[in-house]
Order: sequence, then structure tokens, then C-alpha cells
Amino acid sequence: MLDFLSRRNNLYAIILAVVILVVSVAAKYVNVLYSTPSRVQSELNEIYEEVENIHPVSLRKAEFLIKWGEYRNSDECSDAVYRSLFYSGSGFDGNVYVVSYPDSIEFPGLPTFRRQFRIEKPMG
Repeated sequence: MLDFLSRRNNLYAIILAVVILVVSVAAKYVNVLYSTPSRVQSELNEIYEEVENIHPVSLRKAEFLIKWGEYRNSDECSDAVYRSLFYSGSGFDGNVYVVSYPDSIEFPGLPTFRRQFRIEKPMG
């Protein structure tokens, strides 16, 4: 009887471990695909709100770059914004500011999920 109970406990432990792994992967997936990009977008919006009333657009873009540079070098910015410093593709594309950064989900025993994100903020 005791042997039967110990096998059942092992099965419950394995099921619990699998459930914890699935929940962890799902939480990281939601964070990478939804939470982080929305946070970067809100950071862009905050800086843009400081310069949105500056005219002409060329002066607005210059002031935005100054404020965005100060923000990226501060301790307040998110990890994704900081990583965008070291990743090509960030900058102005016409009158649209683009933040590009890579992100990934890595768990032992599972294939690594990698994706490049591109967040845009029009200056007009």
C-alpha cells in the first residue's frame, strides 16, 4: 500500500512541475509579446508629450532626440529601451521615430523563441 501512495505522489509532483513550467512559459510569452512593447510605447508617448507643441517638425525632432537620449541613459527607462541603444534600426525614418530591440524567451529543454520588435512614434 505504501508503494502505491509513493508512486501517486511522484505522479502529482511531475504534473505539478509541468504545470509550473507551462505557466512560467505563458507568463514570459505574454510579457515579451504584450507587456514590454506596450511599456516601450508608453515611454515614447511620455517623451513625445514633452515636445509635441514645438514647431516646426524639424525642431520637434531635434528636441525629442535630446530628451529621448537623456531618458535612455537614465535609470528610469525599461530594459528594452536600454537594449535599443545597442541594436541597429532605432532612429528616425522620415517623421517617424522607431525603437527596435530584440527579445527572447529561453527555458531549458525548450527551443528559444526570438523576435525583433519595432515600435513607432509619428512626430507629425
